[in-house]
Amino acid sequence: MKRKLLLGLTVLLAVICTSCVSRLGAFTVISTKNIDWSRASEYQRSSKRVDGSDVCHIIVFVPTQFNITIEDAVDEALESVPGAVALVDAVLREKFFYIPYVYGQQAYIVEGSVLIDPKLADVSDEGETIYYRGFYDKNKELKVSRIEKVEFDMLQEQVAHDSVN
Repeated sequence: MKRKLLLGLTVLLAVICTSCVSRLGAFTVISTKNIDWSRASEYQRSSKRVDGSDVCHIIVFVPTQFNITIEDAVDEALESVPGAVALVDAVLREKFFYIPYVYGQQAYIVEGSVLIDPKLADVSDEGETIYYRGFYDKNKELKVSRIEKVEFDMLQEQVAHDSVN
C-alpha cells in the first residue's frame, strides 16, 4: 500500500513539475526593427546566442498579462545587445504549464544569434570624451577620423607651440 502511494505521489509530482514546450518554428532572420538591407554587408553577426521572452503568469486562474506576443520576445532579445537589428538562425518556442488553481505560466521564447549594425552599436558610454582629428586633403575634402586622447594631447601641444612661434 505504501509503495503504491509513494509511486502515485512521485508520478503526481513529476506531472506537476513538468511543462509543455513546443517548438513553433525556426527562422533564418527575424526582427521587429526596420533593417536597411542595402547596408547588409556592413552588419556583423555575433557569435553568442541571446534569448528573449514574453511571459504571462497565471495566479490561481487570473493571468497577470492578457496578451503575450512574439514581437515582445524578439524585442527583448534585440534590446539585450547594443546595435542589434535582427536575430539570425532563430528558434521560437512556446512554453506552458499550469498547476490547477495554484500557479501557471505561458511564454513565447525566442533564441538566436544577433545581427549587429556597427553604426548603431557605436554608442559611447555616458561621460566618455571622444576625440577627432580633421584635415582637408588635396581635393579640399574634409577628412575626419577618431583618435585616442594621447594623440589629441600631442596635437594640442603642437598647435599651442606653433601658435607661440
